[in-house]
Amino acid sequence: MMDWNTTMTTDNSQYDNERSLISCMRDDDDESYKIYAHAIDEGITADHFQNEAINLYWQALVRSEKENDFGYFGAMQRLNKDFDGRYPYFNSEVILCHDVPTFTKAEIAIKGLVRNYTFRQLRNISKNLELEVSDAEILTDPISIAHHAEKQIQELIIPKSSTLSDADKLSEGTILMIEDSINQGPARIVPHIPWLRYGLEGGFKNTHMIVVAARPGVGKTTLVLNFAYHAALKGKKTLFFSLEMKGEYLWEKLALIRAGRGLPYKTKDRAKNIENAKILKEYVNQCRSLPIYIDDNGSAKISDIRSTAKVMHRKIGLDCVVIDYCTLVKPEDSRIPREQQVADISRSAKALAKELDLPVFLIAQLNRDSVKKGVEPQLHDLRDSGQIEQDADVVILMHRDYLKDKEDVKIITAKNRFGGCGHSRDKIKFKPEAQTFVQVEDNRLNNGTRELSDEQALWESTGGRTEEPRI
Repeated sequence: MMDWNTTMTTDNSQYDNERSLISCMRDDDDESYKIYAHAIDEGITADHFQNEAINLYWQALVRSEKENDFGYFGAMQRLNKDFDGRYPYFNSEVILCHDVPTFTKAEIAIKGLVRNYTFRQLRNISKNLELEVSDAEILTDPISIAHHAEKQIQELIIPKSSTLSDADKLSEGTILMIEDSINQGPARIVPHIPWLRYGLEGGFKNTHMIVVAARPGVGKTTLVLNFAYHAALKGKKTLFFSLEMKGEYLWEKLALIRAGRGLPYKTKDRAKNIENAKILKEYVNQCRSLPIYIDDNGSAKISDIRSTAKVMHRKIGLDCVVIDYCTLVKPEDSRIPREQQVADISRSAKALAKELDLPVFLIAQLNRDSVKKGVEPQLHDLRDSGQIEQDADVVILMHRDYLKDKEDVKIITAKNRFGGCGHSRDKIKFKPEAQTFVQVEDNRLNNGTRELSDEQALWESTGGRTEEPRI
């Protein structure tokens, strides 16, 4: 391992990248952890650091994160007491490398470290291959030497998986999963619509990516917000990435959901406006206790979303993540075709669900052809990429026929990897004034509708059968 002086004279770019990354993580805050999480995602390990002091510091930083004490002070506490004496340059040359540390600077440093590490590995493979060839005896099979070199290169291209499990580990994990299902229920997030809850065998489960898609104005954001609200009432924590709508607008929707009625305050009736605004503010205050967190950065990349989700999950233990919506997520590489950009976003959202072991909702748009008169949307109507359809565990499509009844919404389970598909025979009404969706029974005797209790709706929507959903 190189010391500081050797590093400075032989590989300035390597040392600059090392100290740049460490400097960008010097503050004990969420931004530093985002950088750390991104570095881990990119495969950064202690082997990427050649400077001895930085290598030791990185190992201490990793230990501090595992012990929930992440940051500069946590890492320094885990280093030997003589660290400052052995490496007097560390704080001035490394920690204070940047006057203003940023994520962009760290990202550049990470790419440089990965690149340099790959070149070092290739040089080692090349040297070893040259030695094997020069030392080969007459009867040595050259193909075996070539196979050995090929294997080393393949391991460099496709790193060994840290998620590989044997039979014992898989059995233990499966038993724990079964026990959790019995003790905590089969679903992490339980939808408030009885038919949907029943059709999905309890609700939305861990590691699942749920796509909710519709044309603009149908209510896809509001539907998922209803899911989050009812989950929050049970103590479930949701992180909502709103790339389209400001956080305060979503919070007003939550207040209306809580109120269960319309409270317009932008009408011509000033007295009524004042009265409704006062009542609405009371409901807004009641929402202060809801464990719902909103990030309304409209220019977020999927890497930003993943990093923020990991930080929040580490801090509070999330139960659900919502991305609203897919098309607005900024691409990592704007040069590649749009279809590939959306495919990358979809794959990353699914990977996030598996990594954090929770449901991730990805809100998406439908193609314009899906609004043709009398035509219900189908899976192939998902906009921009077929990869979304492949990655999703559940796809919920929403359809509203404005020519018949603009409040009637058809919620279609177009894909359900672990159950049936279809839609409820009972009507689902959207109440725009209260920002809520309710399942109602078509009561032909009095030409009206009535809302159902959860138990009654479940029983009547399935025709009195409970062995399978009526779809």
